[in-house]
Amino acid sequence: MVDRLSTSLAQQNGIYNILQQQKTLNETQQQISSGKRILSPSDDPAGSIQLMDLSESLSRLEQFQDNLNYAQNRLSLSESTLSSVTDNLQRVRELAVQGFNSTNSATDKKSLALEIFQRLDELVALANTKDANGDYLYAGFKSQTEPFSGSAATGSFSYNGDQGVRYLKVGENRTITDGNAGAEVFFDLQDKDGNAESMFATLYGLATDLDNAVPAAEEALLTLGTVPENGETLTINSVVYEFNTGAATSPNVLVDTSGSPTTDTVVERLRTAMGGDSTVTAVRTANQLLLTSTTEGSGTLTLTDGTSGGAAADITVTSSVSIPLFDHLDQLDTALGRILDVRAQLGARLNVLDSQNNVNQDFELSIQTTKSEIEDLDMAEAISRFNLQIVSLQAAQQAFVKVQNLSLFNLL
Repeated sequence: MVDRLSTSLAQQNGIYNILQQQKTLNETQQQISSGKRILSPSDDPAGSIQLMDLSESLSRLEQFQDNLNYAQNRLSLSESTLSSVTDNLQRVRELAVQGFNSTNSATDKKSLALEIFQRLDELVALANTKDANGDYLYAGFKSQTEPFSGSAATGSFSYNGDQGVRYLKVGENRTITDGNAGAEVFFDLQDKDGNAESMFATLYGLATDLDNAVPAAEEALLTLGTVPENGETLTINSVVYEFNTGAATSPNVLVDTSGSPTTDTVVERLRTAMGGDSTVTAVRTANQLLLTSTTEGSGTLTLTDGTSGGAAADITVTSSVSIPLFDHLDQLDTALGRILDVRAQLGARLNVLDSQNNVNQDFELSIQTTKSEIEDLDMAEAISRFNLQIVSLQAAQQAFVKVQNLSLFNLL
């Protein structure tokens, strides 16, 4: 039996070979034009899976970097804002020292108070700063609500935000806050008595005192209604004065009440006994003694009745007749300290972001390098292969033409 190969079958094989070589040539051409070795998962299934994992890592890294840039912008804006707040408070402190100088007239103090009121409104405006997205910096989660209301005209201030703080993931193992809640920055400042006070109230109180020409030193007025009993004590700036007809209990300072003195006399004897205390000056008028503090934090009076253990009913003390310069300066220093603390936190976070940015860039470079090793084409090899495929295709085409032209009639 003789097997015969028909001309039709030879033509079909020739066409198939040409189409396959054209397909291979097209794939190589696409690889060269794209620069990629893997154009579809079928080209390299294992490599394709690796590329998918690497692409997912790059997508996560891109989100981390977006979060990092967002946090960096907000923290930088907050730092810039608080720098202006610091300058504002330092100027107010200068005005406070200048304003409580005894050489200033009431008119001078009113002028200084006017600037402080203006500085106060500026401070409120800074506290209501928005970022590039229109979100308030210090409103917590209520980013579309103006956090601080009030002005120098009203003298009343409130916080309308909340205590929320956003945490942003800026790396695989790193999260960071994008700011501070406004109450933490501008409110909840403790005065010397432990009471909470806002930064705005501090400036308003200072400006109001200057506007009213209130004296700089703290004053307290002591009024003696009746002669104290033996053993009653009055403490002024840690010095204990004991009213007694005999000797005082050591280390108390004796205020002599012997000889049936009048209240005016007892007050004068108290003033004399206080002569050794340089922290307070005392001026007597009849049965009253005006005490004026001469040192920071002094002037607060405490009264103890040594006989009954309660407050002496025969001695009345009207304290805080005026808020001293020292109290205002203390509060301003507290405010400045709070702002500097927050700025230190911001600086630390910005340093962390700079460091994390370097980590992210190194990680991205590593991923891109690995991805390139897997999918990038060896261009020299591909061009060489492409040229060989062109030659092979041309040979197949020429062979097909020759087969197509074969005929038994050529043998006649």
